[in-house]
Amino acid sequence: MPVAEVAAVRRGTAISAVYGTVRIEPAFVVHVRAQNSGFIQLAVPFSAGHGAIGKTVEKGQLLATIADEATARQLKQARADLDAAKQSAAVPLPSSELAKAAQDNLQRLEKVVSSGSVPAVEYEKAKSDANRLRSAVETERIERDRNLNALEETTKKLEAQMKNSEVRSPIDGLLTNVQTIDGELVSGGNELFTVSSHKNYVRGEVNEEDVGEVKPGMKAKLQLYPYRTRTFIARVTSIQPAADPITQRYTVVLEMEKPPDNLMAGMTGEMNTKMSCYCQRAPSLSIRR
Repeated sequence: MPVAEVAAVRRGTAISAVYGTVRIEPAFVVHVRAQNSGFIQLAVPFSAGHGAIGKTVEKGQLLATIADEATARQLKQARADLDAAKQSAAVPLPSSELAKAAQDNLQRLEKVVSSGSVPAVEYEKAKSDANRLRSAVETERIERDRNLNALEETTKKLEAQMKNSEVRSPIDGLLTNVQTIDGELVSGGNELFTVSSHKNYVRGEVNEEDVGEVKPGMKAKLQLYPYRTRTFIARVTSIQPAADPITQRYTVVLEMEKPPDNLMAGMTGEMNTKMSCYCQRAPSLSIRR
């Protein structure tokens, strides 16, 4: 005779995991380019070229200098001309003494012209001379100031050009690439260095068929290859909306809860994001003969 058996009802948690790969990336990457053309000279701390990759740099720290001899000569001459113009400005204007003498003479004639002892025509001539010399003094002053301002502007412009010859780090971080050698002729716009920030983040990649299951706020377990015996917990912060056009994989940004002290950009590993739901298994019926 057939025997019927009814299985017991069991409740539990169904687990679905999304697998992905991860890579530690710097939060900021800045490509440092040349602002002018010339022969580059690496700063002493980075004279080893590729051997200096990985060194810590500070914002504003000198990385290299691009020699611009023509601008240096022009700046030297401009500074000399400016110094000479400033010294000349400290000396009274050529017409100032004549103008002062003419004004004194006019004032003297004003006191006696009413008495008739001095012809009116002489007074008018003295007045005209005083006005003419005052105008000459004002013209000389305007020309002197204009020349001084022009020299100051030229000097500032050349100083700015020379400052562009100094290649400095734009941020605090690590020197992660050197794309020039000492003494090389470089052109304006050439990429010379790459500086990456100390702060890193976790970039994960998941397949297209799995990305729909990943949501911001979900937790994931990470295993980084340099730390094979350790497991790290991270939280999904965002999902980039577009897939890689070649691999069709989606990028997931994660934040580690307790990253290791020596976490470095370029480290790779794996991630597992788990989704669970509370479910109940329905009774099943089996018949044995």
